[in-house]
Amino acid sequence: MKRILLTALLMIVSLSLCFAQGQVEESQNLSLAVMQGPTGFSSAMIEGVDLVVYPSPNEAVSRLASGELDMACLPANTAMNLYSKGVKIKALAVVGEGMLSLVCSGSSPEDKTVYVPGAGGTPDHFAMLFCKDYTIERSVAAPAQLAQMIIAKKASYALLPEPFVTMILNSSKDAYIVRDMNDDWKALTGQSTYPMSILVASEKALQSRPVSVLDAAASYKASVEKVLSDPAQAGKRIEELGIMKAALAQAAIPNCRLVYVGASQAKEQIMSYCDVLLELAPQAIGSKRIDDGFFY
Repeated sequence: MKRILLTALLMIVSLSLCFAQGQVEESQNLSLAVMQGPTGFSSAMIEGVDLVVYPSPNEAVSRLASGELDMACLPANTAMNLYSKGVKIKALAVVGEGMLSLVCSGSSPEDKTVYVPGAGGTPDHFAMLFCKDYTIERSVAAPAQLAQMIIAKKASYALLPEPFVTMILNSSKDAYIVRDMNDDWKALTGQSTYPMSILVASEKALQSRPVSVLDAAASYKASVEKVLSDPAQAGKRIEELGIMKAALAQAAIPNCRLVYVGASQAKEQIMSYCDVLLELAPQAIGSKRIDDGFFY
């Protein structure tokens, strides 16, 4: 009888410990990585996660691949590339849509050289697609430096994302937008825009803590709404997090096309982008078409 009671007691204690451990794990915040610059804007007002800001996607990519990160906001082609290379992630939502523009400094418009911030990024891809009458110059990698070159009229054209387009227009009375790349994209694909940033989660986090991931996604969506409704407050928070200076962020937020569109709802948009890149620059997305497993 004593042995039966002891066995029952041990089972109760064991179950209690397992339940307690589960509660502790579920109460711990998930880790979310975002990038400095406009990719990180939409996350600024998120709550209930451990937010980490990186200067570029590289560290977030390596930590996602090693299982150290639960979630990340990545450039769309980077997210697809990771998935194609076998990293176990799923797309939760598009959180940033097309915000590239071809800008002219107002000087020497006959000079058909367009600067893009480095090789292999989204501006470079769009220049290859839509600026075939221009010579593409990739020697300056920093978009902020390119913006200053346009403002100082040291370059005639640049293909840049927000907030740098707003920065140029607010700093130069002569600069103007030649083309919004959304217009070119719509003419090419029939889609009104293209995905710039995608929120992803590791399959490990989705399997072990699905409720926490969905809560974090809901908080991200609320963050997007807060950022758009109060750019001034969001700008302060963006600077506090080390994403970008408040003044630059605040002015550009209304033009940054921050959204929260569930991945399944944005599937057609994402696949159109994937198909264009697969033909134009296949290495950018891992040299193969993503499949349904990418979408949560």
